[in-house]
Amino acid sequence: MRTLGRAELEAMIEEATVDAYNEDEQLTGLFIILEEHLGLPFTTEVPASR
Repeated sequence: MRTLGRAELEAMIEEATVDAYNEDEQLTGLFIILEEHLGLPFTTEVPASR
């Protein structure tokens, strides 16, 4: 599994929101980008709280 760097994540956010007119369109753009680039299903771990 590949980890994206900060610059790559920021570029994806910019791509998703560049033409958005309001917050609803920004959220929709982010959802679409996640849907396109996030491999589902995925495995993750949540660290135990300290």
